[in-house]
Amino acid sequence: MVKKIAWALIVIALLVSIPSIIDRVNVEQSNKSYEITMAYDQYEQWPLMLDEMMTEEEILEQLRDSGLSSMSFEPLTIWDLVLEGEFERKSRPEIIHDHPEAKDELPEYNGQYIRILDDESPYIDLIKEVYNNHYELMYEDEIFLTQYEVEEYEYGEDRILFLPYEVSLASMPISFDFEAIDLVNEAGMEIIPRLPNRFPTIQHENHFIYDQLERLAVDYQADKILFSGNDVVGFNEPEQIRTFTDALNEYGYNIVKIDFNDQRGMGSLLRVGNKEEDVVRLFSMELGKGNEPKYQEELDKGIRGYKERNIRMLFVNPLARPGGTLQTYHHPGEAQQGFHYTTEMLNELQSQLGEDRNTGAETYGSLSQSTIVTLIVSLGAAALIALTAYRIYPVLIWPAGIGGLALTAAGILFNIDLALKGLALLTAISAAVYAGLHFRGIKNWKHLIITYAISAGIALVGAWLVVGMLYGTEFLLKVDEFRGVKVLSIAPAAIVGVVLFLTFIRQTLNEPVRYWHLMIMAIVGAILLLYVARSGNVSIALPYEREFRQWLENLLYVRPRTTEFLIGFPLFILGLYMMMVKNKLAPIFITIGMLGFASIVGTFTHLHTPLLVSGLRSVYGLLFGLGFGLFYIFIFRVITNYVYPQVEKRWMNR
Repeated sequence: MVKKIAWALIVIALLVSIPSIIDRVNVEQSNKSYEITMAYDQYEQWPLMLDEMMTEEEILEQLRDSGLSSMSFEPLTIWDLVLEGEFERKSRPEIIHDHPEAKDELPEYNGQYIRILDDESPYIDLIKEVYNNHYELMYEDEIFLTQYEVEEYEYGEDRILFLPYEVSLASMPISFDFEAIDLVNEAGMEIIPRLPNRFPTIQHENHFIYDQLERLAVDYQADKILFSGNDVVGFNEPEQIRTFTDALNEYGYNIVKIDFNDQRGMGSLLRVGNKEEDVVRLFSMELGKGNEPKYQEELDKGIRGYKERNIRMLFVNPLARPGGTLQTYHHPGEAQQGFHYTTEMLNELQSQLGEDRNTGAETYGSLSQSTIVTLIVSLGAAALIALTAYRIYPVLIWPAGIGGLALTAAGILFNIDLALKGLALLTAISAAVYAGLHFRGIKNWKHLIITYAISAGIALVGAWLVVGMLYGTEFLLKVDEFRGVKVLSIAPAAIVGVVLFLTFIRQTLNEPVRYWHLMIMAIVGAILLLYVARSGNVSIALPYEREFRQWLENLLYVRPRTTEFLIGFPLFILGLYMMMVKNKLAPIFITIGMLGFASIVGTFTHLHTPLLVSGLRSVYGLLFGLGFGLFYIFIFRVITNYVYPQVEKRWMNR
């Protein structure tokens, strides 16, 4: 009776969440546009190196025609202007050496001196305006007890600016290069400001950077913002984040979140600014100078990110090394080669993803569901946990059910985020475990196939419930995510192994160990070691495996997971067959088969992956896993019926 009630709750949970699942699929499928971008500071070497071959306008036109949609700009510092020849850094002793009369005039307190090299430079007045704003705000915050200003001195033909108490000319950004921005914008590309976390007084609404952000939004229709370095603007400063995000909301900026680069403070910025849905995900590709061995691999990663990770912005780095440092072209020939490789990558990206979709990255539509639906889905999850506990040991059904209900209450009624995620993790583990324990024995081939189908169905039910509980745009964009992927990958096999091996150990401890038993155990151990070594984002790949994966992806659109179709599902089917023929080693293979069910549930816990992609990948995994499972059974029968008897006769004298 209790089991029937539990299954009724699960069925109701699945039914009430159907509209939410459909809505998610519609939201994902409605956003197919993308954007290819690069940094201006990586682009600007080409006009310098290739000036005898192409004009800057021709370079920009060729990049745009190849698929480049936008460029990111970091604001300049005074040091950038020094390197460009607009100013020269001077020390007080140097000035006094050249102009002895300055000794009694120059201030004694610390600061930076810069000599103006171009009297017509627009940055002269800008430096005064920006730094005077900075000094005013520092005075308001009582960091300075005196309100300082930029001072100008003139000695003969030398004009010198003094910046009181400035420590480094490269520390505080002063302005975007609007002349370069005009040129890029006129070439038909969008502008993306990229800000470092180096604005000490940005909590003030009259900070100079806000005028520049407004100008970019109004005059250039900029609507996305990036952050450089390891921090977002205002990291660890709530007041700064609050003022900054208010400005971003006023000017209509969306946040660009870099995949695999968890910049500190990003979560706080999105929460404080109520911008969890105003996010575009970016994948950064390191092209190097184009002739590196990983060129094609980076290209494939970018395309895969668009298809499988809701990535809508692809960042091409023609000169970036791992770690962020930039290379330099040493001669025009090298620059020309780098330009060729870059346009080749751009063309390939646009060709693979569709030229008609290269219209600019957009945010996803809003995803939300009522608390009632989340509550019912959570109750269904608690029921699945209770059923799994009952299958392990009947007495456990009550503590498991009560625990599930407690997590549901904490997560839904008291809005404790960790409780809901804990319930989701337990649901995912329970689904994979129940998939391997719902049957007692296998009668015949028909029963074997039906058992495999039911196991797959149970795993997918668990995945459905997880998707229904952790529902929202923030999960779609990986602003928030499922926790416990590593635990999910290991726990089902461990739990099922303990349950099955209690019987297995009792049956085999007193039996003689045969050589082929040892061989099978060695194979199983190697499989488990390989599985552990390959888990995670950085994993071991076998020779030609990457090429095989890419071939599968090109053929099937998305490739099934190796853990599923070559290891987990085939060995599970082999275990079912061995159970059918009363082979005592069946528990070993059924236990390893749990890796497949943990993986298929885990596929759907990657909530930033489009639901249809996860579904297609899982179908491939189950179908190919069935095919390889039948092949493994064939190999097993050949070994047991033909190979082993000959070995036994020849080498064991029997």
